[in-house]
Amino acid sequence: MKKTGHFSSFLSGAAAALTLSLCLTTALAAAGKVSYNFANVSLDGGTVIAAEADITAANGQKIPGSILYTDETGGKTNYLPLRKISELLKVEVNYDSASKTVYLGKMPAPQPAPAQEEVIDLSIPKEVPKNPRRGDVDLIKSRGGTILPDDDVNSYRGNEKMYRDKNGSTRYEYLVGNDGALPELDKKAKEIYLVNEDFPRNKKGETYGTMLLADYVGYAPDLEVEQEGYVRFAEKQAAGDALDNLGLSKEECPHEYTYPVYDKEGEFLREAKGTCRGHFEGKSREYIEQAMIENRLW
Repeated sequence: MKKTGHFSSFLSGAAAALTLSLCLTTALAAAGKVSYNFANVSLDGGTVIAAEADITAANGQKIPGSILYTDETGGKTNYLPLRKISELLKVEVNYDSASKTVYLGKMPAPQPAPAQEEVIDLSIPKEVPKNPRRGDVDLIKSRGGTILPDDDVNSYRGNEKMYRDKNGSTRYEYLVGNDGALPELDKKAKEIYLVNEDFPRNKKGETYGTMLLADYVGYAPDLEVEQEGYVRFAEKQAAGDALDNLGLSKEECPHEYTYPVYDKEGEFLREAKGTCRGHFEGKSREYIEQAMIENRLW
């Protein structure tokens, strides 16, 4: 089996799996062309990756089993997903996002952080923190939030106490009403979009404002500001997902979808257009860059 030194192009975070976004990054990084699922891969006489067929990544997503890169001189290089190859060869693979290092075999023992460096742990702790950072519980409740059990480790991210907002999203307690935690940009947005530290309501009782202040207020607004109007986020997301999930070819895909835009009273104003995720397979770097300049995704 021919070895290649390009395996690290296919890591995606700790999962170390090939993703289409990284394929696009690879295509943009060199003035050549890429083709997906071009090659069969055989191990000990048996086909382990089939041409013209995707494979399933650890997160359940379908991804290319191989990528063929053709440079400007016609030279060809095959790229294969490192996670898949490591499984076939029974070699442990890990990825350290902090140092951007791929480890084949055992990872070295983690080094303690410098004493002067503050390390923020966003993972669920193994036990309930002794002195967690809390927030204004009464304010959170007044905004429709639900306080999570203090004795449940799932109620924490590192040393931070979490709560569930009225829409079911999990948020940090300490950010609600905390001016000291607001970035400067959000402080300016606060002056524009909030009334009495909360999102204003229209005649229908719907809140409206910017998602930038959702953590500060304690929940996301019903109507989110967007381009001289407001959108309902769930409606916009559903419209885009409905198109992208069809898996259409470039020729079949309409490339655009529409979603409604409202005024602050929740009354329909117009239809806005969104675009599909794009069709860049086999395109050169120059083509893709020009397409982005022209706001084309195909």
